[in-house]
Amino acid sequence: MNFGILFGFLIYLVILAYIGWWANKYTKTEDQYFVGGRKVHVLAATLSDKASDFSGWLMLGYPGSAFKAGLGAFWAGIGCLFGTLADYLLIGPRLRIYAGKFRAITLPDYLEARLKDNTKLIRILSAAIILVFMTAYVAAQFAAGGKTFAQAFNVSVTTGILITVIILTAYVITGGFFAVVWTDVVQAMFMLLTLIIMPILALVEIGGLDRATQIIASVDPNKLHPFGGATGWAAIVFAIGYASWIVGYLGQPHIVTRYMSVEDPRKLRRPGIFISGIWTTIVLWGAFFAGFLGFALVASGSIKVEDPERIVPAMAIHFLPGWVAGFVIAGIISAVMSTADSQLLVASSAIARDIYHKVLGQELGKKQMVNISRIVVAAVALVAMWFAITGPKVIYQMVATAWGGLAVGFGPILTLSLWWKRVTKEAGIVGMAYGLISEVILEAKIYGWAFNPKAPGFFGTLGQWFNGVPVFFINFFVTLFIIIIVSLLTKPPEDVVKLHEELFKKVPIEKSEKIKTARMKSQAENVFDFAVSSGLL
Repeated sequence: MNFGILFGFLIYLVILAYIGWWANKYTKTEDQYFVGGRKVHVLAATLSDKASDFSGWLMLGYPGSAFKAGLGAFWAGIGCLFGTLADYLLIGPRLRIYAGKFRAITLPDYLEARLKDNTKLIRILSAAIILVFMTAYVAAQFAAGGKTFAQAFNVSVTTGILITVIILTAYVITGGFFAVVWTDVVQAMFMLLTLIIMPILALVEIGGLDRATQIIASVDPNKLHPFGGATGWAAIVFAIGYASWIVGYLGQPHIVTRYMSVEDPRKLRRPGIFISGIWTTIVLWGAFFAGFLGFALVASGSIKVEDPERIVPAMAIHFLPGWVAGFVIAGIISAVMSTADSQLLVASSAIARDIYHKVLGQELGKKQMVNISRIVVAAVALVAMWFAITGPKVIYQMVATAWGGLAVGFGPILTLSLWWKRVTKEAGIVGMAYGLISEVILEAKIYGWAFNPKAPGFFGTLGQWFNGVPVFFINFFVTLFIIIIVSLLTKPPEDVVKLHEELFKKVPIEKSEKIKTARMKSQAENVFDFAVSSGLL
């Protein structure tokens, strides 16, 4: 074992432990445990949003995909960037306004209140979707942590998974939402630094980008083709397959919960988009080039790696002094933890709040509810650990499967409920039930995570047309269509329609010289003004 790496990593753990201890002072009620009392600064919420979004997929899954697919994997980065922007434009501000109006703490809280569902079916379906796919998502993060520890400390992947589970579960149980948000901020910065440093060091080692492309071309020229060598319809399907992540952003509970916690919904637009967009662009470039150049390093014999998804930790150990590599390994574990902690929190809210408290009607004190939530976190973590140990351990595919289930289950109904006054509870129930059942059947029984021609009968024909496209991408639009049709066949309550109109009524603006001057400011100038006025600069 490299004790220098261990030393750097232990320093990181001390930082996390301190944040958990500090956050526990602000975690006395259910509202504080799940959404930070709706007092989270937009900078912290934005960085926490992205850190919880990208997970081990960014540090292991995506570089591994770029390692295997080459230039074509860049389409996944494009999908993630535009998905991020879609979240801030379509979901964030409106969800924060509605959540404040309804005093909603969780996504099921909001959906039940918005659709005025007194049957509890939407809450039950929400909890089922969260538990099934969020547990699978947490398992993917545990597997990613296991791979990182295995590469860094020469232990088995199973041992690495156990270490990840112990570290992560401990501080989620201790600190709740405040601990999750502020550890995410630290982790977001670790991820950023790691994905800036690794590609630069790789370029220096190889001798420049031209040399890297020469090495890659000599092994597999298709890795330098933007569509993996495909042409015509196959090229379109190839691009859709990688960029399909974009629709998933509209339905991820562990991401949209961040918007519900923001102090001022207006700040989710300009400063939120600016901070998130810049951070996302940098890390996606870094993750892609880490995998792309990592292939050149392996092909040239500079690095040896058994699993393409372990290329980033392998590069850190190869390039850096032990204690610095320990910090980089911590950055990789950061990506894993920053998503899994949020997912554990959302999963615990599905059981403790949505089922135990709201559906079963068990009245407990706020402190007791927090304690029950902590017990649930531990239980979900144990189940996810079992799946991580026994599952396929391919991070890209594991995340795509879980991401897709949440996308189809929540994305269509959440987006429509925020923008269309006419959506009904019947449509929500039918759409969410279809999303849950269809994703389980299509992914677990028929296709797996992506369409393929090996499926029987009609499904095989469909698989030929969309071979390689994730199942959730097509199923998202099918669910959207179902919800629209059912809404048109049913009628929403008039008070719900009226509330929607009042909340998002367009108010005419007088065209004064002062307003014209404000609108002429650039995005950067407005963000700078915001940073100065809020005391950040």
